[in-house]
Amino acid sequence: MILDPKKEEDLEEIKAAIREDYTDDDIGVQRSVMSAIAYIKGAIGNEKPSFYLQNNETIDLINLAILLLTDHYYHAGSATIESQTQNGALREYDLGFNSMLLQLKASYLAYREGDCDEEK
Repeated sequence: MILDPKKEEDLEEIKAAIREDYTDDDIGVQRSVMSAIAYIKGAIGNEKPSFYLQNNETIDLINLAILLLTDHYYHAGSATIESQTQNGALREYDLGFNSMLLQLKASYLAYREGDCDEEK
């Protein structure tokens, strides 16, 4: 099952992962997590909610994606970072996030089509 920022133990795990020790900004962390989850579900697919209720390595990868995006949303407010090249052009880095989403999208499509027998 994916991380749930409304559960205290999951919220504590998330805060530890993004190195946020302050307990007075739980709402900011929760907003970042919920935004990350919505983004990831939108990118992967929403037609089979049971996909996100599994207990397997795919969920571990989804949770890692959630933590990566949450960390970046919380600390930088974006899913990319930009830097200038020598000629002054801006270059975006996706922090490995896009390749992770592509892998998860393939897992989701296989699950949705019933090619995976790991349904819960």
